[in-house]
Amino acid sequence: MSIADFLAPRDEVVEGQFQGVLQAHKVGEAEDRLENDVDRLLSMTYPSNALQTAFDHVDNKLCGRDSQGGITLSGPYGAGKSHGLLVLYHMFNNPTAAQEWIDEWDISLNLPDRAKASILSTSETDADLIWEPIFRNLGREDLLNDIKRYPTTEHIEKLTAEDPIAIFFDEIETWWESFDENENEDLLERNEFFLQNLFEVANDPQEDLFAFVTLLDKSQDIKRILDRTNPYSVDMNDTGDREKIILHRLFETRQDNVDKREVRNVVSKYIDHYSYPVNIDEPKRYENRMVETYPFHPELLDLLDDIYEAGRERQSVRGAMNVLADTVRRKYEETDLIVTCDIEPSAFRGINQTLFNRYVSDKDAVEDIDFGDDLLRTIFLYTIEEREQRASVTECLLGTFKPNKATIDKLHMSLESLYGVAHYLDRDSQKENYYLTEDPKLTALVTREQERALKDDRDSIEDTLVDVVRNEVWGDNVYVYPDEDVPDTKELTTVVILDYLSNGTLRTKLNDFFEGRTYQNTVLFVTPKKEIRDDEEIISKAARVLGAENLRGNVDDGGELASIIRDERRELRNELEDRFGKWVKWSEDPNGDGVRMRRIDVAADVDDVKDKVGRDKTYVSEKIREEVADAENGIAIASMLNDFRQFRRMPVLLSDEVFYSAVSQLYRDENIVLEGDRANFYVPHKDDRRPNLDDDLTIHHPDNLDDSIFEEEEPPEPTGGSDGGDDVGDSGGDGGDGPNKPITTGGGSDVGSSGGGGSSPVSTTKEAIELEGNSARVLRSQAEARINSDSDTTLSVDLNYDVDELSKDELIEFLEQLPSGNHIDATVVVERETEN
Repeated sequence: MSIADFLAPRDEVVEGQFQGVLQAHKVGEAEDRLENDVDRLLSMTYPSNALQTAFDHVDNKLCGRDSQGGITLSGPYGAGKSHGLLVLYHMFNNPTAAQEWIDEWDISLNLPDRAKASILSTSETDADLIWEPIFRNLGREDLLNDIKRYPTTEHIEKLTAEDPIAIFFDEIETWWESFDENENEDLLERNEFFLQNLFEVANDPQEDLFAFVTLLDKSQDIKRILDRTNPYSVDMNDTGDREKIILHRLFETRQDNVDKREVRNVVSKYIDHYSYPVNIDEPKRYENRMVETYPFHPELLDLLDDIYEAGRERQSVRGAMNVLADTVRRKYEETDLIVTCDIEPSAFRGINQTLFNRYVSDKDAVEDIDFGDDLLRTIFLYTIEEREQRASVTECLLGTFKPNKATIDKLHMSLESLYGVAHYLDRDSQKENYYLTEDPKLTALVTREQERALKDDRDSIEDTLVDVVRNEVWGDNVYVYPDEDVPDTKELTTVVILDYLSNGTLRTKLNDFFEGRTYQNTVLFVTPKKEIRDDEEIISKAARVLGAENLRGNVDDGGELASIIRDERRELRNELEDRFGKWVKWSEDPNGDGVRMRRIDVAADVDDVKDKVGRDKTYVSEKIREEVADAENGIAIASMLNDFRQFRRMPVLLSDEVFYSAVSQLYRDENIVLEGDRANFYVPHKDDRRPNLDDDLTIHHPDNLDDSIFEEEEPPEPTGGSDGGDDVGDSGGDGGDGPNKPITTGGGSDVGSSGGGGSSPVSTTKEAIELEGNSARVLRSQAEARINSDSDTTLSVDLNYDVDELSKDELIEFLEQLPSGNHIDATVVVERETEN
């Protein structure tokens, strides 16, 4: 015999397509979903006590026994609020189909022949004024033109002039809480007046208006608004008939069509074998309940109820139905009763990932024990139930026993055999309760030390956290601020912050740090991308490391403690590594307001930070040119180098060599002139050899020097072109450092041949003349020097701009200043921030 002999699961359960989550905003969509299929939705709906309470309120309003048409459906996640809201919606939107279902269940409710309904899910509609989509949905856009600040009761009464109207709000609290009280004060006030007026009209005995709202009870403002008219409240979680809801939702077979006599025969086989040490009060009453909850063992339903009721976010009835639907799909043709061990533990990893991992670890350890896995998974499920966190011997055996597989005695022996084999299994001293622990036995001591530290020694926990961050996450190459003093040195220093701060708070904190410091641009700050110091999970892990280390020398552990400490430190390190990081990058504010701050993604590795910093080295040359262009008398090399170390407006130097290399390149590219002792100028334009870059050399911008500095004492001998070739005509200057590749074009005769007395054919070459600088003035100077006005004709200009972090508005302004041409092709390279 199997469950299939008594009950037929619904098709969606058998096919693994069980839709446990109903979404109000899916109503009306073309997608084949339960929400917009009224017949299928109603067929799967059990008229629970909570729903019938809502139906009574609707009936009283329709019949004139009561004026109140405002109804709230409350309860935690998964309690059935959206399901109930959808049923009520279809009662007004599809009254004919709904009335058939109502009559089938013998419910006292007569729906109107005609009605209009509008359902608004704020997870789909993010309206500033919530009445606008409602009026449009009801076909009354015309009323919107008459509304000034908010709909009055007169506007709302016009909605019900012809037919009864039902308005449904799903997740309104989330929408309301999304408004900022300061920035959106006017919108909040207007929406509040609308909701007040709406529920006032719904409470008017002369108006056929209903207003339904689902509530999680997480917004006091919404509660305050609704309480003005005292709408009826229906607690969907306190329905008292959950088992019937589950059975109806999962099985096509109605309970009144099940052969109870045959089911009792199955149940009796279980009851008859429940002997010592199984302890059941009132076996006959227990048997009756097993018949009522068939095909699920009542212990399983009670356990799931406790698990999903313990946490507000755990989906309540919906969570239990999802788990049971999967179990029915797997087991309905194999077993005659679903017990606790039939449940798949992986469904609960989201509730306690650590305990699930412990179960998986111990599963292999007990594979040689008969029914070891069945017993272990039963214990696991009872352990994650937060109130008891343990399974009694009776619960272990009831959750595992099946008459055709083993006896109670055999299962009991296997249960006792688990202890000492499963590494994370423990039991109380009376051997009456079993439970899984997160730690093997030695770590129970660690847990106690951890709890002591959490209670009494927060400072030592933070010291441990700093130690792990500095020595293991970052490899002893950083300082942790503000826990450690950061030296004011010209050497590059990486500093890690453990506080997860907003940009404004971080800037204030760092401004305080830099106050009075000489070398501000040699400190590389890295911040976390998630909470660290204020994250209780991180603090708990750090306390665990501290607790384990406090046991050193105090326990006889045979070396096991060292392994635990290593594992705990590694787990903390891995968690911390995932939370870094963001390098704090400074740059000159283009608006002239000092420096601006950005955060760039980096890994928890000093080399990765330096790699990101090193990408700025292309800006070093630009900054040198920019600085000396503004210095009429030039800037000494030592002074310039010191500026890079001191001022955050400058690019960061990974080493002095980056600076000297940039100066050398600028000299080679003829972008600077160097001045030594006694006004001795080294001019690359005259092929002067670059001197050693001593500190007392002064860097000049060529445009700031007198023309005489660039004059040759003796004119150079003609070379016939910049590359030494045989091209006819002037090469157009020295062409810069880059290779100027001539391309010969023109007539077919040799240069210098008159071809029989006619005009000599002209031969031309195409040359790429490279101009480089940071301003139009510099490019103009180079063009004047390198382009020959008699022999050169410019065919195209290919510009490549390397800019200093433009905002979007600055980019637009920049592009608008560019000259027009026959064709412009531009590629803009951006650095895009991402949220973590």
